Amino acid sequence: MKLSQFKSSTKQEEKTNKEEKTNAQSEKSQDMQSLYEKYKDMDKNSLMQELLKNVDKQKKEGSFDFSALQSQVTQVLPYLTQDQQKYLMTILSQLK
Repeated sequence: MKLSQFKSSTKQEEKTNKEEKTNAQSEKSQDMQSLYEKYKDMDKNSLMQELLKNVDKQKKEGSFDFSALQSQVTQVLPYLTQDQQKYLMTILSQLK
């Protein structure tokens, strides 16, 4: 392979990787929008029931990852008020 061919194929791979990343981000954004639409009109009790139902299902399937959830909660905490933080930590402790 000539160096010019290598450079060309590398650029094509970079372009493909960027497109895949953009597509993945777009799908994630659409998923988030879909979840928002699904849950936006639920009250706090209904949301809590839905959360507990989903966690129970994941636990039964063996796919529940408390460490990953705890990590995500830790990332969100700085953006919440103290009351919201306490409430979220209460929920998290119930999910163990």
